[in-house]
Amino acid sequence: MAPVVADSSALIALQRIGRLELLHGLFGEIAVPPAVAREVERGGLELPPWVQVRSLQETPARGLPSRKLGEGEREAIDLAFELGGAQVILDDLSARSVGRERGLEVVGTAAVLYLAKRRGLIEAVRPSLDALLADGFRLSPAVYSAILEAAGEDESR
Repeated sequence: MAPVVADSSALIALQRIGRLELLHGLFGEIAVPPAVAREVERGGLELPPWVQVRSLQETPARGLPSRKLGEGEREAIDLAFELGGAQVILDDLSARSVGRERGLEVVGTAAVLYLAKRRGLIEAVRPSLDALLADGFRLSPAVYSAILEAAGEDESR
């Protein structure tokens, strides 16, 4: 089974709220391309051993719109393709759209928290979502409500 590929936003955001280990608990090995590793390091995070930096075997940019995507997002999408259509964790709306257009299974950081609750790794989604928002993570009110509803938690803030 191919590892899940992650962009830097989920790694940095989950580390900031003390929930980075959820990725390991859910997915085991996480793969990141070199551009994501650099972004994570600039964000002040040292990658744990279960996050593997994987160089791209082919030249990146399979027609991905460079004006919409950052280098890390482009490389993460490319790496997911190289790993056989692996699941990819992306938060940027444009990157998520491009990933889906190319047939990848895309999840975001909020969905990671939902999956963690479903698998019994956390008791509730709301505290982690609220911690993300307090740390400056951008999440629309509609996504916030949808995740809480899916998790069976009260929608009111």
